[in-house]
Amino acid sequence: MRRGVRFALIALGLLVATGIAVAMPARVAETPLRASFEAIAAPPGWRATDEAPETILRPDDRAPLRLARGYAKGPEIEWVLVEYFPTQDETRRATAREFVFPAQGWSQLTEQGVSLPIGAGAAAVPANLVQIEVNKQRYAVLYWYQIGGIPTPSDHRYRAHLLYNQLVRGRSDGALIRIASPLATGEDGGAALARQTDFLRVFYPALLGSLPR
Repeated sequence: MRRGVRFALIALGLLVATGIAVAMPARVAETPLRASFEAIAAPPGWRATDEAPETILRPDDRAPLRLARGYAKGPEIEWVLVEYFPTQDETRRATAREFVFPAQGWSQLTEQGVSLPIGAGAAAVPANLVQIEVNKQRYAVLYWYQIGGIPTPSDHRYRAHLLYNQLVRGRSDGALIRIASPLATGEDGGAALARQTDFLRVFYPALLGSLPR
């Protein structure tokens, strides 16, 4: 199926589902975290450090709950920004494209879909990898949505899962997860992705312990 037709069908499905959701009685309650973000300890061999500057990971002020923290191991640093919405609608929900990129003074170098072998049983977590440059420094930024136990890098699929959960499960919680780090001189996106994946293998299980399933 051609990409344009597929996107048109997805958009049509979202419009229909949105109409159904609007017509149904409101019955969505807030879904709390299973455990506070503050309870997430630094992974073994890592230490907590300053959170990422907002020029790299710009926060969404609409998010009621947030984990913003840096982790360092030797010369390596990984910045984490997880924003959790206990309940969402079209005026207050995680929106990646508005917040993944710095507001100004940056250049986007590349963007690609990637698969991270960090899930339970080494299951792959789909994500987006973006390389940006700010003040002549390059950064690698990973991001994806997490809704229940389902990770997705796609805004359309995220909205579809959100509507399904609202209609079937009576909940509309979700999170936007971003991981960023500066690239060393001469380091390419593949090398950055490899070390970010190594970090996430030890960090992601602890994060899932806080997020609802």
